[in-house]
Amino acid sequence: MRISTNMIYDRNVSTMQTLWTNLLHANSEVSTGRRVLTPADDPVAAARALDVTRSQSINTQFKTNQDYAGDGLKLLENKLAGVGDILQYVRSSAMQAGDGILTQTELDFIATDMRSQYDSMVALANTQDARGDFLFSGYRSDVMPFQGGFGNVQYMGDQGSRTMQVSATRFMPVSVAGSDVFDNTRRLDGAVNAWNSAGDSVPVSYNATMTAADMGRRYEVTFNGTDYDVVEHVLGGTTTTVAGSPFAASGTPPTISFNGIDMDVTNFTTSGETFEVFASSKNVFQNLELFIDTLEHPGASGVISGVKFAIDNVDAALDTSLRVRAQVGSQLVELEQLNTLSTDMDTQYATTLSRLQDCDYAEAISRLTQLQTNLQAAQLSFMKVSGLSLFNYLS
Repeated sequence: MRISTNMIYDRNVSTMQTLWTNLLHANSEVSTGRRVLTPADDPVAAARALDVTRSQSINTQFKTNQDYAGDGLKLLENKLAGVGDILQYVRSSAMQAGDGILTQTELDFIATDMRSQYDSMVALANTQDARGDFLFSGYRSDVMPFQGGFGNVQYMGDQGSRTMQVSATRFMPVSVAGSDVFDNTRRLDGAVNAWNSAGDSVPVSYNATMTAADMGRRYEVTFNGTDYDVVEHVLGGTTTTVAGSPFAASGTPPTISFNGIDMDVTNFTTSGETFEVFASSKNVFQNLELFIDTLEHPGASGVISGVKFAIDNVDAALDTSLRVRAQVGSQLVELEQLNTLSTDMDTQYATTLSRLQDCDYAEAISRLTQLQTNLQAAQLSFMKVSGLSLFNYLS
C-alpha cells in the first residue's frame, strides 16, 4: 500500500481533532461535574433524568403552594383567634351587666363598648389578604362579605371554600365561607328562650312555621287577665304590636303561638305579668344587636333576660369559631407533614439525578490526564513523521 504525504497529514489531523474533541468533552465533565452533557452521552440516563427533573419541578411547585396555603391559613387562624377574643370579651361584659346594681348610665357605657366590639367583629369578618381577596367571602373573593350597618348587616358571599393543590391528590381549603363562622352559629333547637320579670326561664319553643325572618327578634308577652298582649321590641327602642294580638291560649298545656313560637302560658297567674321572649338568630351580628339594644332599652326584667340571651348565644358562637379554628389548625399540621414529605422527596430526586448525571471526579480527572497525554504524544508523533522527507537528503 502506497502512503502519500497528504494521507499522512489528513490522518494525523483527523486523529488530533478526535483527541481534542474527547479532551474538551472530558474537560466539560470535570468543569460541570456532570457525566451526561447531551442525550447522546447516555440516552437511557438522559431520558430517566428528564422524567425525574419533571417530577422534581412539580414537587417544587407543590412546596411553593404549601407555603402559600400555610400563609393563608395562618392569617385565617389569626382572625378566628380575634373573633374568639371579642366573643370572650362580650361574654365577660354581659356578666358584668347582669350584676343588677348598674345604673342605666353605666349600662349605656357597656352598650357603647359593645358597639365598638360589634364594629371590630364586622372588620374581622371583612378581612382581606395580601392580594386583596376577602377571607370570608367564599368563592366571591372580590366581594366584601358582610355589608350594611348596625341592624342590617347582610352576608354577600357564597358557601364555597377556595382551595389550593398542595400535593398530587390533596386540594387544601385556604378560606372559610363567612356563613360558616358568623352566619350559622346555632341550630333552631334551643334558639327560642323566655324569661319572667325575675329572670326565671319558662317553657317556650319554635314550631314548623318559623322561618329565618322570625329569628333575631325580641318580644314581650303580657297577661291582661283574659288574653295575652304581644309586642316586639324593634332596634332603637320602639315597639310594635304583633299582628293578631291579643292572643287567647288554647290546647293542652295552654299555649299561645306567634311568628313560629309556641309559648306555654301555664306560668301566667297574675294580671299584668310580663315575660320576655328572645328568638335567637343564627347570625352572630343580629344576636349582638339584640343584646346591645337590650342594654340601651331594658325590658320588663331589666337586662337580666338580655344577659342570659347574650351568654347563651355567645357560647354558641364561640363553639362555632373554635370548631372552625380547630379545623384550620388541623390543616396547618397537615401542611407541615406534607412539607416534610416534599422535602424528603426533593432529596430523593436530587440523589437520583446525581446518580444519573454526575461524573466520578476520580475517573474523569484520570481520563482527562490520559487524553492530554495522548494528545501530546500524537502531536510529537506528527512532528516526527512530518519531518521524514526525501527532500531532507537532497543537496
